Amino acid sequence: MRSWLRFLLVAVVAVLAQATVMRAFSVGGVRPDLLVAVLVTYSLGARRADGFVVGCVLGLARDVFSLEPLGLSTGVFALLGYALSGLRLGAFAEHVLPHVFFGFVCSAASSGASLLALAGRERVASVSATVRFALAVAVATAILSGLVGALLRIRPRWFGLRRRTGFEEA
Repeated sequence: MRSWLRFLLVAVVAVLAQATVMRAFSVGGVRPDLLVAVLVTYSLGARRADGFVVGCVLGLARDVFSLEPLGLSTGVFALLGYALSGLRLGAFAEHVLPHVFFGFVCSAASSGASLLALAGRERVASVSATVRFALAVAVATAILSGLVGALLRIRPRWFGLRRRTGFEEA
C-alpha cells in the first residue's frame, strides 16, 4: 500500500510541476508532458490493473487542468497504461530506451486524441502545423521520459518502486 501512497504523491507533484515548473522548459512553445513520462514510468513492468489505474489517475488529473473534453485524457491514459503494463519487458523495463520510445508513442497518441477532439468541436487552423507541433511535443516528452527512466534506474525507491518496476509488495 505504501507504493500507492507514494505514487499519489508523485502524481500530485507531477501535476503541479506540469502546470508551473515545466513552463521554464518550454522551447519555442513546445513543452514536454511530464504526466506522460510518469505514466510510462509507472506502467512499464506493472500488472495490467495497476497500469489501468495509473492511467486513470493521471488522465483525470490532466483532464481537470486542460481545456479538452472531460474524460478524454482519462480514457486515453487508461488505455495507454493498460497497454504498457501488458508488455512483458522484464528487466529491460528499467532501461532508458523503452522509456524514450514509449514516451514518444504515448505522447503522440495523446496528442492525436486531443487533435481529433478539437477537430470535432471546431476547425483547426493549420493541420500540418498542428501535427508538427504535436510531434515536437512528442520528441520533448520522449527525452523527458528517458530522463525520468534514468532517474528510476538510479533511485527506484523515490518512485515507491523496487528495482524491478512494479507495484507488488515485497
